[in-house]
Amino acid sequence: MASLLQQVAPTVVSLMIIAALALLWRGSKSVWLLVAIVAELAGLVFRAAFSFAPDVARSMPLILTMWSLASFVFAVGLLGYAVEQSQKAKP
Repeated sequence: MASLLQQVAPTVVSLMIIAALALLWRGSKSVWLLVAIVAELAGLVFRAAFSFAPDVARSMPLILTMWSLASFVFAVGLLGYAVEQSQKAKP
């Protein structure tokens, strides 16, 4: 049971993050949120690659680099949105 939870939890968390970002994007239409959504979807694809074809994914170090880059782009998108919103909130 614990092993299944360890496998499923990161995917569920990613899907919840994507849903939250999509709801925020519906209201603001911010490009930064769109960047974060696409990057999180890419991270989900990389996670699936490791789940379904771990040997192939491990034999290609570029995949790990791209996965890390997707995480970085997600963080940049989220930070960009936060900065954008804080600039709008200034009087």
